[in-house]
Formats: sequence, structure tokens, C-alpha cells
Amino acid sequence: MKSRQIPHAAMATAAIVLFAAGARADTVLLSALDLSKATQGYGAPQIDKAVDGKPITLAGQAYAHGFGTHAPGLLAVDVNGATRFAATVGVDDEIPNDIGSVEFQVLGNKHQILWRSGVMRKGMPPAKADVDVTGLKQIVLRVTTGGDALYYDHADWADAQFTYQGAPPQTATLAAATPVVSMEGMPAGPKIRPPFVIGTHPGAPMVWTVAATGARPLSFSMKGLPQGLTLNAATGTVTGRVAKAGAYSVRVRAANSHGHDDQTVRIIAGQSLALTPPMGWNSYDCFGQSVTEAEVLSNAAYLVKEMQPFGWEYVVVDYRWYEPDAIHQPLNGHEGEALDMDAFGRLIPNAVRFPSSAGGAGFQALGDKIHAMGLKFGIHIMRGIPRNAVKANLPIEGSPFHAADAANTADNCPWLADMYGVRGDTPAGRAYYDSIFRLYASWGVDYIKMDDTSRPYHTAEIEAVDDAIRKCGRAIVYSLSPGETPIASAAHVRSHANLWRVSDDFWDRWDTLDHEFTLAERWRGSVGQGHWPDADMLPLGRLSVNNRSVDPDRQTRFSRAEQITLMSLWSLLPSPLMVGANLPDNDAWTLALLTNPEVLAIDQDAAGHAAARAAQHDDIDIWARPLADGSQAVGIFNRGDFDAGAVVTAADLHLSGRWTARDLWKRADLGPVGEGLTISIPAHGAALLRLSPAEKG
Repeated sequence: MKSRQIPHAAMATAAIVLFAAGARADTVLLSALDLSKATQGYGAPQIDKAVDGKPITLAGQAYAHGFGTHAPGLLAVDVNGATRFAATVGVDDEIPNDIGSVEFQVLGNKHQILWRSGVMRKGMPPAKADVDVTGLKQIVLRVTTGGDALYYDHADWADAQFTYQGAPPQTATLAAATPVVSMEGMPAGPKIRPPFVIGTHPGAPMVWTVAATGARPLSFSMKGLPQGLTLNAATGTVTGRVAKAGAYSVRVRAANSHGHDDQTVRIIAGQSLALTPPMGWNSYDCFGQSVTEAEVLSNAAYLVKEMQPFGWEYVVVDYRWYEPDAIHQPLNGHEGEALDMDAFGRLIPNAVRFPSSAGGAGFQALGDKIHAMGLKFGIHIMRGIPRNAVKANLPIEGSPFHAADAANTADNCPWLADMYGVRGDTPAGRAYYDSIFRLYASWGVDYIKMDDTSRPYHTAEIEAVDDAIRKCGRAIVYSLSPGETPIASAAHVRSHANLWRVSDDFWDRWDTLDHEFTLAERWRGSVGQGHWPDADMLPLGRLSVNNRSVDPDRQTRFSRAEQITLMSLWSLLPSPLMVGANLPDNDAWTLALLTNPEVLAIDQDAAGHAAARAAQHDDIDIWARPLADGSQAVGIFNRGDFDAGAVVTAADLHLSGRWTARDLWKRADLGPVGEGLTISIPAHGAALLRLSPAEKG
């Protein structure tokens, strides 16, 4: 068949007629083929337009035909009778700046690079691809991010066309292996799950529920429980206050009609909390700034039924819970909004969205409901003091100061106009932070996520909040957001916070996930009990319900292979695990992903060691981490765009002696490591193994 008419500007190279054995050579435009099979980092494939729908324009030159895409992007083409591929490529002029950078590649058999453009930016002269594809089965047109983030990577294959004889080329779906996770349910017999080390402050209220799977009902008993704590034998929930500082070894038993399980759990009453990375649910990824009490409780009910038996325990109300009309406002609102606050300039939850807060009751009733489920309660706050409180110059509770004394009006959050900064190194500034944490303690808050804190790094306010938490009488985990926290502040942040973000807001895009490997290397020296570099929330399951958060209502854009990489990497690092899905919408796959007990045990390992890169072979990254029982957690990651095999050897991991391996996602033994394990890994996928010393015999 013949192609559509090609542009005159390309006629000299495109409308080529060759004669071989009497056959005519025709041309076909790439944009005449089915472009829907392309994958890309943003938007949809465009026929004869740039990715945002404008005419294809490179360095001021317009092109009538082409394929507009966005890095990272792939399009496979079955060559059939094609002999030549030609295109003019570059970054489209439609982007508003020169941030975008891409590299165009044409890949042949075994994905070898046949041609590459080098890194290109807006305004650079277009590059010309002219590739002999004779005899190839398939080529792949790839656009990479040029080695940085994907922002504004608008890539054009302008005037792209094939010369062919006989059968024309056709686009194809790239073959990809199907990742496998165990969907097997838990045994009926009881099994106590991590964490096996718990931190609290002496004299502070405590809520902790034993994580245990097995057929319900379960009953619980304990020996060695510290004075001041009480066990609910029917639920496994421990409440009260540890009377004296110290380390306590508690023997815990879970029992049902199928048997019993015993484990030793250490309760450390001292200065440190979050002795393993916190695990829980956060409302932002699914509800943005407009979550309601009913939605929080719905997710808490799901968490306690389906996920708490595996160690998930925090329920965190994120972002602008004090905004009366958040559902009708743009995300991040606008300057001058009326915000709900008390007479002392402290923000309080909106009673329409949170009915139990009516009459100025705050979050106490909601916190009580969460605690009654055996869970822990957290909230998001913005750094600073409300601008409306400063404008009214309201008094600061429990002090002689007023809001204007504490405020730093020259210090503003770049994306939200609700707050001014606080002069954290002044008595007035510290008095304000003391006052809000007294309030949060009265609400029963167990976890604070403090936004607009780490980038730039606000040293004085971080110290003021740390001090306020220590004085408030409650054990509150302190989390800083967003990142990237400056690595130069690593020692300081370890001294004053339990968690701190190492990245900007993390969403369901491969380039951001791939970047986490770089961040993991940067921060591994700061990992330790009570102090966790935070790779950010898990954008899995259903996100942005009714378009209420970032980007449209959707199931996660991560492929299943990428979801396995996400959970494997976070568990290895280890990072806090805060899932952002609307949990009641979870499908069986998502629930299995979030409740694999063997994977979660890696994240919650009591030793708290960091993972490190052990080896790298082309696109295969191998990471390892020593565990408390002497075994090794090993992650094998395929960061490439195509399925690959990996061989893992004891030498890669610097191990001597004999070891046996278990595949944690499949929950299956692999046998002796021997001379090496050969594992097939999908593109962007991972395998997570536990290697244990072989028994001598």
C-alpha cells in the first residue's frame, strides 16, 4: 500500500523509489500508523501534533507531519518489508522554557542502539535520523529524559517515515513479562508479625496493637508488660503509660482454635520513637485538601480490618483540614481565605467536614475513635502561623506574646498563602509552637507531618517544634516535608526529626521512581532506628478521588512491575510506608501488594540497617541489606525498558559460605544459591529475596 502524501520539504528524502527485482519501494509516514501503542511519561501520543496539541515546531521550523510524544517514551514497530527509517527530531518549541531535555534513540535487534541523537534541548538544531532497518524484525523508537527529570520533555519525531517493499511496517505492543505476587491467603493458625521493637516516652500515653494474622477470634496474653500498661486480651491493644524509662522484653502470645504463636517484643521507654519505619494511611493522594471525617473513618475501618494484622497502624489527616470550603477551592487555595482557628490563632478542623469537631472540640473525638480501633492518629500541619492570626494580632495561648511577635512576615511558603513563617529562635516563636503542640497533645495526636519545612531547610523552626513536642507530654512522631532535604543538614535533621523527605512530592511516574535509587545512595548513611529518610507516600490503588488531588481520578499509573519495584525498594531502604490510596477501593492485587508479610518484615526489621548497592550490571541493580537474624534481604531491580535476566551470586553480595534463597513476592523457596541464581525480571520490575545461611549438615 502507499502512504499519505508527505510534505514537499521532505520530498527529496522521503519519496524515494527504488527498484529491486522489479519491486517498487514505497514510503509510509509514522503518523499514519497506530500510535496508540506508544507508552510515554505524560499525555497521549499525538498524530501530526506536539504532545500538548500544537503544531510540531522545532527551532522555529513547522512540520506538517510527525509523532508528538513525551519522555520517557517507547514505540515498537514491526519492520516487515521496511528498509529505512528517517526522521527529524528535537524538543518542541511549545514548552515555555528550556527545562526539557531528551535523547532520541532507534533500537534494533536485542535492543541495540542503531542511532542516537545525543541530549537535545529546546531551540537546538533538529537532528536527522536515517537508519537502515533492512532485515530487522522490530525496531523501537525510544525517547529518554536526557538523564534528568521528565518535566517539559516534549519530543517530536517530525516527518518520520519508513521506506518499504512489500508488507508495510506496523506498530506493535512491546512484549513484557507478567509479574507474579503471591495471592495466597494467610494460614488459619496465629502468626505474630513485626514490628518487634516499640518506642515510647516514659509517662506518655501509648496505644499499640499487636500485629497478628490468623483466623479470628484471636486472644492475646503477655508476660513482662511494663508497669502502667494494660492489655486488652480480645484485641491485642496495649494502652496506658510506661511508668519508668527502660528497655522491657515482653513475651507475647496470640492464640486461636488452630494453635498459638509466641514472640518477644521489646518496648523501649526512652527518648526515641519510630524504632522501625512508620506504616499507615495518609489522605492526601486520594482526597487532596478536602478529606472529610467520614472518608477518614472509612479508610481507618478498612485499615484495621485488612491491614492492621500486618503492622499498618497510622491514620493521617493531611492538608488544610481547617479550610471551610476546600472542596470548591483550587488545590492550595488562594490568599485571604477565611480559615477556622481558635481565639489564640491555632488552626482547628472545619466542623462541616469534621462534625465531631463542632464547638471548638478539635480533633479529640476523631482521635478517640481512631485510638478505639487500636490505631494511631496523625495530622498534617503547615510550618508557621496563620496570616489571619497575624493580621488580627491574636494572643498566643499561655504566654504574654501576640501573633505579630512570633511571625516572620518575610518568610512565606511558595505554594500556599495560609501562613507566615515563625521566628523559631525567639521566645515568642517558641511560645507559639509550644501552644499548638499542647493543643495537639490534647487531641491525642501521635504523628505530625510538617510541610514547607525541609526545602529550604528551616533550622530554627525545626528545633522549636522538636522542643515543643518533647514538652507536650505526648509521644508524637515528627515528620518533615517536602524534600529534598539538603544532605548538608543530615546530622541536624537526624537529631531533631524522626522522618524527613528525601524527594519532592512523589507521584506515579517511572522517572520519579527511578530517581529514588540515586536518593537512596545519597541518604543511606543517615538510616537508623528512630531516624528514617522518607521516600514519600505510596501512590498505589485509587488516587485523586473525583479529581480532588493531583491529576485526574485514576488507578495508579504504575505498571504492576513498577509497583513491585516501589514496594521492594521502600522496604529495603527502609523507608516509612504511608499508602495514599482510597483503601476501600483496593482490588485484590493492591491488597496483596500491601499485605505481603514477608516483604513488610524487611521494612520492619528490628536492626534498622540501611540497604546498599551491591552490584550493577547494565540495567540490573542489585541491592542488599543485613537483617537482625543474620539473613540478607536482596533486591534485584531491572531499571531498563525491556525484560531482562539477572544472575545473582554470593560474590556480588560479598557473602561466603552456603546460602539458601526465598522469593518474598512469590513466597516460595528457591533453594541453594550455589554458583548463582538466574532470575527473569520484567522491565521496570524487581525481585526481592531473603538469603539465609544454609544449615550445616
